[in-house]
Amino acid sequence: MKALGGWFTEHVVGLGAPGLFLLALIDSGGLPIPQGVDVLLFAQTVANPPGALYYATLATAGSLAGCLFLYWVSRKAGEAALSRRAAPQRIASLRRQFEKYEALALVVPAMIPLPLPMKLFVIAAGVFQVPLGRFAAAIVFARAVRFFGIALLAQRYGAQTWTLLRENAVATGVAAALLVAVFWWFSRRSWRKRAET
Repeated sequence: MKALGGWFTEHVVGLGAPGLFLLALIDSGGLPIPQGVDVLLFAQTVANPPGALYYATLATAGSLAGCLFLYWVSRKAGEAALSRRAAPQRIASLRRQFEKYEALALVVPAMIPLPLPMKLFVIAAGVFQVPLGRFAAAIVFARAVRFFGIALLAQRYGAQTWTLLRENAVATGVAAALLVAVFWWFSRRSWRKRAET
């Protein structure tokens, strides 16, 4: 699987901006390419800083498209889609998270560029039938924060971006936590109002 992911990465780099969309779609659609989208987004922005917002938009759109595909397939497949990838205890834990938080359970795994089991959360969202609109909103928010953050930092600081992020890891983590909290508050409030009407 890693070899296949590497092959895709190698071949889409030459496609330029459309390759970024394609890589994000493939990565989110079920073929993990760890950090591949982040690295390509960073490289393209450093090479062409004025295109930062365009590249971030392509990465976000491609990721959303891939997640929607995986969500749809998992929704059709039902719990069999989860049972092949997780132990019963893990499935029960995911169920509890989605029953409590719904689409909000997706925000942290989708936002943080760490080896979190993002695909498992997307599959679980489909299996547990999280409403499509809420699912898409959570993915767009989380991926936009991640990809636009990388693009704007790369545009501003260039090759020094990763060094700055490492040196300010605590501040970056706090900022991410605050964004998640704001999204959680706003989403719960708006969804509660819709339920009351």
